[in-house]
Amino acid sequence: QQAFAALRANGRLVAWGRAEFGGNLPAPIASLNDIIELRCNALAFIAKRATGQWVAWGEPSSGGTISPEFAGLTDIVDVSSTASAFAARRANGHVVAWGHPQSGGKVPADIALLNDIVQVAGTQSAFAALRKNGTVVAWGQPDMGGDTSAVEDQLINVQALYASYEAFTALTSDGRVVTWGDPGKGGDSSAVQDQLVGQVSYQVSAVSRGVSV
Repeated sequence: QQAFAALRANGRLVAWGRAEFGGNLPAPIASLNDIIELRCNALAFIAKRATGQWVAWGEPSSGGTISPEFAGLTDIVDVSSTASAFAARRANGHVVAWGHPQSGGKVPADIALLNDIVQVAGTQSAFAALRKNGTVVAWGQPDMGGDTSAVEDQLINVQALYASYEAFTALTSDGRVVTWGDPGKGGDSSAVQDQLVGQVSYQVSAVSRGVSV
């Protein structure tokens, strides 16, 4: 929110703004010349190296520090964020996360065991993950989408997930649109369901990846 980072054509990074939120590049990261991708959340930045490894800086408890366990991974294929955490989907179908635990920075043990995750999306403080079988799991702040219990029986045949700041939307193969999270901020679509069912199509994009990818 209070800093910028830019990826240069020569594979190096440059940053400016509030130092504690990523505006000051740590020397080891500033010396790298093989950066190929740059992401951020509200308080930290992460960057992918040509080796497949990711580096991070910014507010440490909000994702600006990657544990050694994850820093050595080279099979991360996509990274999503909440305001203060990151979640990484691995090529083996597992998902890992770091950052503020209450904002999704700690994957529940049962979800960490899953090996069929195909997409992850994040609100301000929760993550939702789409499984290959078309079901959805979530974690983080319950009132911001981290709890799917109210719609769990509807989250089948899901093809794609989308997130607003405090709610999630799931599109299904049979034309349904399922929403949950803060009711006043997109989590309750009951008033417009008659305009949604069978009327919303799903398209693969770099932002939203479903089971067909």
